[in-house]
Amino acid sequence: MAVMKPQTTTTEPVEVGSRVFLTALGALGLILGAFQPWTRHLDGTDLPWGGLSQDTVDVPDNAMRTLGAAAIALGLLAVLGLADASGMLTRVAGSAGIVGLVLFIIQVERSPFHSIEDGVWIAMAGSVLCVVAGLKAERVKVPKEPGDY
Repeated sequence: MAVMKPQTTTTEPVEVGSRVFLTALGALGLILGAFQPWTRHLDGTDLPWGGLSQDTVDVPDNAMRTLGAAAIALGLLAVLGLADASGMLTRVAGSAGIVGLVLFIIQVERSPFHSIEDGVWIAMAGSVLCVVAGLKAERVKVPKEPGDY
C-alpha cells in the first residue's frame, strides 16, 4: 500500500530572483515605452484608444483614455502579479500588451502618414519580458498515479 506524503515545493533563490528581475524589467519597458514617441512624434500618452481601430489620430482630452495609460496599467499589473506564485497575472499583463501593440502596429502600417517609432518597440519588449517572467513561476508537480510522489 502506498503511503501518501505531503508534497513540498521548493523554489531556488535564483529562479525567484530571475522572475522578479524579468518582471521588473518588463514593467519598466511597458511604463517607459508609454512616455516615448510611438508614431509621428506622438508619445503613447498622447494617443487615444481609437489608435487601435482608426487611421486618424487626435490627442484625447483625458490622459486616462490613452494607449500610454493602458501600457502603464499593464506594467503595474505585471508587478502586482509577483504576489501570485503561479505567475498567471504577469503572463496576462504581458499577453494583453502584445495583443494591443500588434493591433496598434497593424493600424500604423495601414496608414501612409504614420510610421512606428521607438516607444512601441520598447513596450513590446517589456510585454515579452513579462510573459517570460510569468513562465518562470513556481510549478507544482501533480502525481499521475497513486504512490507516484
